[in-house]
Amino acid sequence: MRYDFVNLKGVPGKMSSSKGKVIALPDALDVYQAEVLRYMFAGTRPDTEFSISFDLDVLKVYEDYDKTERVVYGIDPAKGSDDKKKEEFFNKEKRIYMLSQPDGKIPEVMPYQITIRMLSTLLQIYSGDIDKVIAALGDVKPEQEERLRRRCACAWFWIQHSAPDCAPDFCFALRTDGSKAELDDTMLTAVKRVRDEVVPKMDTFTEDKACQQAMYDIATEMGIDAKALFTTMYQVLIGKDQGPRLGSFCRIIGKETLSKILAVY
Repeated sequence: MRYDFVNLKGVPGKMSSSKGKVIALPDALDVYQAEVLRYMFAGTRPDTEFSISFDLDVLKVYEDYDKTERVVYGIDPAKGSDDKKKEEFFNKEKRIYMLSQPDGKIPEVMPYQITIRMLSTLLQIYSGDIDKVIAALGDVKPEQEERLRRRCACAWFWIQHSAPDCAPDFCFALRTDGSKAELDDTMLTAVKRVRDEVVPKMDTFTEDKACQQAMYDIATEMGIDAKALFTTMYQVLIGKDQGPRLGSFCRIIGKETLSKILAVY
């Protein structure tokens, strides 16, 4: 199919070996799974202009692809005001999805879906170790692993090479080297209470909200601002004032790693 200009958006300098704002197909495949890159073309009307993005739009492109995938597998309902329009919408999404697959076929088992945002968090927690990420997820089927590994590789490349410029708040590294944040006496006491009262219960929290609430309760009991405690916890964990939602973040990091990081206090 013929398209108008295919623009590039948010290309980091390290990605291109060519002069000017030009990249080769293998460069795009560092950030996009083959089927997601094909999806951008298959889902765009011919003779129109569109952009291949390497900035925060990457997250939306993957989300849009996943939405189409969920419709095809019947997880999400087809849109439409009546049955005919719903059928037309489904057939269109199915055709786009089939054109997106390198072999033109719909996989028998629905691929494992996880957002680039969540993958970026997991990969940074495990320093890019894809085996550990897959093990942490715990529910990946053998038939899903190959595609998921490819998505992990793309997410890791994006967080290393694109995110520092377009989404620095996404980037972090856990303090696993024994370094400490500078804390006043009040915050030091609060962090120790999180270490001694919240971390041991980490495996018992069934929801992120419960973990977050446990830390909020400590702030309330001590008469300090909860936001200040959360900022301190980010400093303690990653040396930044903010990061992924704290309750979820702590549960993903896990009791063992949290205990090691907080042991220096």
